[in-house]
Amino acid sequence: MNKTAVSHLNKLIQLDTDAVLAYQQAIDACEVSEVRRKLKSFQDDHQQHINDLAELVRASGEEPKIKRDLKGFLIEGFTALASRGDRSALLSMLGNEELSNRLYEAALKTELPGEARTVVERNREDEERHLSWIQEAIAARIWETKEGAAAVAEEGQGKKDKGAA
Repeated sequence: MNKTAVSHLNKLIQLDTDAVLAYQQAIDACEVSEVRRKLKSFQDDHQQHINDLAELVRASGEEPKIKRDLKGFLIEGFTALASRGDRSALLSMLGNEELSNRLYEAALKTELPGEARTVVERNREDEERHLSWIQEAIAARIWETKEGAAAVAEEGQGKKDKGAA
């Protein structure tokens, strides 16, 4: 695999590393169990992307760049600041998934060898699924559903009980 292809894979590794950290901020901010479960599943997908892409980079004789850069700190920080409950966490992750989709799409427009292209295409499909679910959850105002309202009420009751103790 040539250096340009490795560079593209390393950019995707950084993107997915940033996503794993941003998802943790969003998960921590969520009150609705269905949203938390789904976001955790998406976080796990991003971790798998890191593993699969890193394996390809290592197979080419290079070392994968699994670290945050300044952009990663900013994305995680923004997500932490913006994530105050399910609605804002989903809105934050919407922006992050739009970015992920754009960068995976751009990577697919480059020359990638067969196996790398297959992995990037599979990861791109995950990104499309993440974005679609988040868009649908926001449109459905999932935090206002019966299950969502019950989770918020339980959380509020738990906080009251802790305050009374």
